[in-house]
Amino acid sequence: MSENRDEQGNSKVIMSRRGFLKAGGLAMGSALLAGGGSVGLTGCSGSEAGSSTSSTGTGTPTYRVYDSDILFIGSGFGAMSAVTEAMKNNRKITVVDKGPFRASGGIGMNWDVEYVWYPLSADGKGIKTNYMADSVLNRGRGVNQQAIKNADLSDPNRSDLQFYGNTGCECFPRRNADGSLKYMMKYSSVYMIEGGFPRHLQDEVSKSSLVTIYDLTMITDLLINDGVCVGAMGVYLPTGDLCVYRANAVVLATGGSSWFHGWNTVSANTMNVPDNTADVDMAAYRHGARVGDAEYGSYDLISISPKGIAYAFNSGIGADANENAYICDKDGTYFLQELSATDQTRILRDRPFFNQIIGKRIADGYGTTNGGLYVDLRDPTVLAKIRIAYSRNATLWKNNFGIDVSGELLELGLEMYEHGGTPVIDANMMSDIPGLFCVRGAGIMGSGGGTTQYLNTRMGSYTLRSALAWLKTATAPKVDLTPAVTEYTRLHEMRTRTVGSGGLRPHVVRQRIQKACACMSVVRPTAALEAASTELARIRKEDLPNQVCSDKSLIYNTEWKMAIENYNMIELAEMAVNATLMRQESRGHYRPEYPTQDDTNWDCMIAAKLTSGTMAFEKVTFDKVSWDDVADTFV
Repeated sequence: MSENRDEQGNSKVIMSRRGFLKAGGLAMGSALLAGGGSVGLTGCSGSEAGSSTSSTGTGTPTYRVYDSDILFIGSGFGAMSAVTEAMKNNRKITVVDKGPFRASGGIGMNWDVEYVWYPLSADGKGIKTNYMADSVLNRGRGVNQQAIKNADLSDPNRSDLQFYGNTGCECFPRRNADGSLKYMMKYSSVYMIEGGFPRHLQDEVSKSSLVTIYDLTMITDLLINDGVCVGAMGVYLPTGDLCVYRANAVVLATGGSSWFHGWNTVSANTMNVPDNTADVDMAAYRHGARVGDAEYGSYDLISISPKGIAYAFNSGIGADANENAYICDKDGTYFLQELSATDQTRILRDRPFFNQIIGKRIADGYGTTNGGLYVDLRDPTVLAKIRIAYSRNATLWKNNFGIDVSGELLELGLEMYEHGGTPVIDANMMSDIPGLFCVRGAGIMGSGGGTTQYLNTRMGSYTLRSALAWLKTATAPKVDLTPAVTEYTRLHEMRTRTVGSGGLRPHVVRQRIQKACACMSVVRPTAALEAASTELARIRKEDLPNQVCSDKSLIYNTEWKMAIENYNMIELAEMAVNATLMRQESRGHYRPEYPTQDDTNWDCMIAAKLTSGTMAFEKVTFDKVSWDDVADTFV
């Protein structure tokens, strides 16, 4: 249990008792640091409360300062893998989580996670052919193959079954008659077990004396000194306090930001958590880092009614490539079964290919009235075969809603569960900003549109090893906290803003962004993309300046939070739409006007960069990497 919670599990203080003791027992507010002063980073420890003596129209800027060796932003699969690696190296770690720790993101969902990994050789070594066959490496020159190869060859946790199972808290509910584990896939090249409960890894991490966790804290900007990332800052949501986290290295490990995708009366067209609004990715962009892969998303088919639970995984019923045998179009044709045997095998491992196949079917006029497809669960034996969550929910639907999927086809829509827009990284996972490392940096998944659990785990530990290597040679600059004053002013101007006409509430601006981006599904007609680009430009120019909070308070002000997030969402949405328009081909999604993949012109990443205040795009390519120097089996 996170120490910064009361007995009922509610977050109650900005710094946990455990964190207080780890920090050397400095009471908050007892050690003042003059705002705008400089503090040497090397050897820093402890916790300090800071304030500035300057005054602005938004009040006197105040902030609190916390020190750490390595700062992790996010607490999901990639972060927990990296944190585990840091603990093994005896490093002092700070984890900042925007949501409630142990209940945020995909790992906090803690329900029916599928663990996927490559089988090992008999002597426990990695098998080269399995890693080389990873579809990610076959996604062209827009993928950073060197980074992936580096992670593959140095991965200390080759079996997800062992990595997560060693927490001692996994049960894997589907078993064979003799009690042995029932694999969903057990081929020579890939293993998969479903029914994982990964949150217990967070339980184990939180017990370490090396780890301090601050949750319910939204990072709003990076702390950049002399061009080097030396920390981050953000708002502790329960109180509105600005917190500055200084660190020798920063690891960005937040999830994909899909919340900009469409709107369906009660929520966005995604099961992604609302907190994922690209806050840190866009902060890096504003500081000059390139952001790539924004045009790509990862998609599943999921139920769109009843409306209250539309696009929800935990309470919904869905299908993806693994359930392709049960997916049919509006005419009841099981079109995926008409593919060649080779292509049927390919859709299981190559999601961009799967997206393009179903996108073309819908664009050709075989989709449902809502632009989706159907899943056929009328055969009772099928319910026993599909994913545990879907199978359980079918029973709950029948008992609670009177909806019996055994009696009718179930309509599904396309939800974006991951998104690719994030800083471009080099072969050592470092962004264009020295000191800022990204677990799921652009170039890791390419047209896959976001990382997967198994790749996220692998890249997380490699990111930490890269950060440690960088710390051995890097010279940290003296830390200047002046940016904290600037950020305080920026944030509180949004909270206290007034406009003559009364303005727009943040949720209105949010929904306009989301509705503009309804075109960002697997079928993307040019006319819809052009309309979205025009509307987003209008929202940026006219709506954002008129955005006002009716709630001016500091205490858990969700309007203020949403107002801050909207500035990040508009950046990400414009990147996604305009990069799609620029890419005149079908790759990972289907464009009716450009139905084929064009490797001659578009075998590359598209990266956005802030240039003279304007979003500009450039093509980025990575070299193809040879595996000839790797043994057939390796440690």
